[in-house]
Amino acid sequence: MYIQTCILDRLHGMNNVIGQKLSNTTPPIADFNASDEESWLFEELSRDEAISTLQNQPDGTFLVRPSSTIKGDLVLCVKEGTKVSHYIINVCEEDSKSIYKIGDKTFSNMKDLLNFYKQRLLDTSPLVRIYPKPRVRTKYKFDGKDEEDLPFKKGQILMIIKKVEPLWWLARNSVGDKGMIPANYVEYIRDDI
Repeated sequence: MYIQTCILDRLHGMNNVIGQKLSNTTPPIADFNASDEESWLFEELSRDEAISTLQNQPDGTFLVRPSSTIKGDLVLCVKEGTKVSHYIINVCEEDSKSIYKIGDKTFSNMKDLLNFYKQRLLDTSPLVRIYPKPRVRTKYKFDGKDEEDLPFKKGQILMIIKKVEPLWWLARNSVGDKGMIPANYVEYIRDDI
């Protein structure tokens, strides 16, 4: 019976280690803001893209993407050892509020779920850092024409939240303002510069 349960847990992306507190031996220092949904939610990423994105990252690097098999659910993708693990987060309605279930744990919001796994193992690693979203440097000044546009000066650094259209992207500046930007006014920058 125990073996069958473990096999079923593995099939569902869980095992008997999930949620276990970290040992006291040099725990990794988690460096992310769980409240910043735009930084960790990758709305347009497939399972295969998540694997290739995280494969060469340090252990504990993660992102969250929508489930491709269960509409409305999410998947927590985490680099753990030599693999990228995918943990289903069931998003359910309870008393007119969303709740988030991962394994046998239930949370009232994603912030609490992510903060919980900063200090606890999923399989072999806790959550340490969010895989960074693309950043761009503005090449020109843009005043914006519509209310949803994000005006910027030349040389500003913006985080790309979502590529809404090929030539118009949703971005956020350093003070948290969000809006649409013309893609041809920016250039990608590398994080190691």
